[in-house]
Amino acid sequence: MTDIEPLNTEGKKVKITQKVKEVIVKETVNKEVAKRKKWAKFGAEKNAAPGPDFRTTQVGEPVYLRLGTAWKALEKEEEEKSAQEAAKTNTYQRIKCRTCGGAHYTAKCPHKETLGGDPAIGGGASGSPAPEDSGASGAAGASASAAAAGKYVPLHIRNRAAGIEPEKRGDRDDSNTLRVSQLNEIVTEQMIRNELFANFGPLARVNIVRNRETGRSKGLAFVQFHTESAAQRAMEALNGRGYHSLILQVEFSKPKR
Repeated sequence: MTDIEPLNTEGKKVKITQKVKEVIVKETVNKEVAKRKKWAKFGAEKNAAPGPDFRTTQVGEPVYLRLGTAWKALEKEEEEKSAQEAAKTNTYQRIKCRTCGGAHYTAKCPHKETLGGDPAIGGGASGSPAPEDSGASGAAGASASAAAAGKYVPLHIRNRAAGIEPEKRGDRDDSNTLRVSQLNEIVTEQMIRNELFANFGPLARVNIVRNRETGRSKGLAFVQFHTESAAQRAMEALNGRGYHSLILQVEFSKPKR
């Protein structure tokens, strides 16, 4: 409150009282910002008043970030839509009718009555089934006819036509094969050969088990030696050893009898 005594028009002193209202505004800021405001000034501003000097500092309007949640639903909807379109495109690219060459299944071809049945399914243009052959003669005939038509013949059919029986998994000798587990995903077949088992003897094969869809390693590999003694030495030396931040577990793939 201040008292002022000016003169009026008649030259008499008049007392005027003014009331000033002081409003304190409280501002909530981050704790780190509040700490910085209490820092002591230095240099040319050492004896300056608290707060920024507006001659050298420009104070901008505060911008508040308000995050919403609607963007998550929109983003998820866009991802699902793009995935459906990609799947639809890939499906139409993979499917090809063997009768007319269209982008649909052969069984649902609208032209199968006019263009004839699929030779691979019906056995001929008339749609009548081909006679059944038994033994190697039937496989040889099918392989020869498919090769003459320029079609792919699976390996097991070609081997059967040539009289070669497929290898049975139970008859394969795994006595020299080691099962290596707890491998890091970055480990490759070349690293296994050169860095782990190269000092124990020549290797017959190295195979890392991978995911069919992603192609990533499952942390499991099979290493086959030419001799059982080399496999035994490798197992005794590497079992429990650390390799790329993991502890290896090395054991024989097939238990000894």
